[in-house]
Amino acid sequence: MEVIKAYFISDLHIDSRIDDEEREKQSRILRFFEMVKRDATHLYIVGDLFDFWFEYNQVIPKKYFIFLHRLKNMTEQGIEIHYLAGNHDFALGHFFNANLGIKTYCNDNQFELSGKRFYLFHGDGVARRDVGYRVLKRILRSSLNQRIFRWIHPDWGIPFARLVSGSSRKYTNQINHLRDEGDYIAFAEEKFDQGFDYVLMGHRHNPLCHARDGHKYINLGDWISLFSYAEFDGKDLSLKYFEGHPK
Repeated sequence: MEVIKAYFISDLHIDSRIDDEEREKQSRILRFFEMVKRDATHLYIVGDLFDFWFEYNQVIPKKYFIFLHRLKNMTEQGIEIHYLAGNHDFALGHFFNANLGIKTYCNDNQFELSGKRFYLFHGDGVARRDVGYRVLKRILRSSLNQRIFRWIHPDWGIPFARLVSGSSRKYTNQINHLRDEGDYIAFAEEKFDQGFDYVLMGHRHNPLCHARDGHKYINLGDWISLFSYAEFDGKDLSLKYFEGHPK
């Protein structure tokens, strides 16, 4: 029987602007990757690995290199890595798959492990009040708009997008903990009714585990201050905190 050990993580928001807090966060992420390398068969990144990602044809942000290199090492070791786009992933192209061996998904990811059915979605736009965001998502994901943005030199385009992305993240951090989780739980329960055993989402920056009749919905929280993730050992799915629950 194949041994399965899958890790799920979301909303790392790795930033290219480095201060002491960001340096400590990135160090913790790299320690988490080292833990994953020791026993993982699968790693699922459920959106917003970076605070801003836009895939140019010839350029990648150099300050993200160490993380891309570590992920490449994992796939070379035989760990399956899957990357689902979040709302800060403005354009996922072929780079992750072609150069890192990481499978990418633009919307959701449905699969089976050890006889359990999983449904993964970043979670942006699930809340019924997020009508404006759903419109914005169509604009940002528009192939025409992405081609126009690609004409801007990366030395100008990346700092501008990073500024906008950082403002969005701060806004999310301020208001998400005040929002009702009912829309997300209802969305997950619809997936339970469709036969999924486990539903995992991010975006909320609010770790949560909701169980019903053997099914589980886990919101993966974030790696800005909470350092939460989920782990599937082939039998059950659990929400955990890396290096202990933050105080």
